[in-house]
Amino acid sequence: MGIIDGLLIVLLSIAHNVYGERKQVPDMKALTDDEVVIGSLRVMIFQGGVLLFFVGIIQLLYAADVIELVGIARYFPVGIIVLNLATFLFVAIFIHRALFKITLPQLIVFGIIIVLQLISLA
Repeated sequence: MGIIDGLLIVLLSIAHNVYGERKQVPDMKALTDDEVVIGSLRVMIFQGGVLLFFVGIIQLLYAADVIELVGIARYFPVGIIVLNLATFLFVAIFIHRALFKITLPQLIVFGIIIVLQLISLA
């Protein structure tokens, strides 16, 4: 389960960066030529994607017994994913409900990832 989970996280990280560069950045450029706004968006896109990528790599290495996560460290990968999802849910529920219309596939994938991570901890 841990290897499938790690692979899903890595694939999601790649999708995060590709979607951001191909869809969100061009859409933002159509609205403004403010380099700070466009650059800030790009930074946020890649921060999220890179964080997910390394969480996926850690999950893969842990599942393959290449590294050992002991004690509370065992919960760091799932904790990071849960915090990521909780942040999204907070913003979507209280500020931008329209996000739910376009993110349902991502929410399902994140749900699957969290379940797989919890199963792999058992």
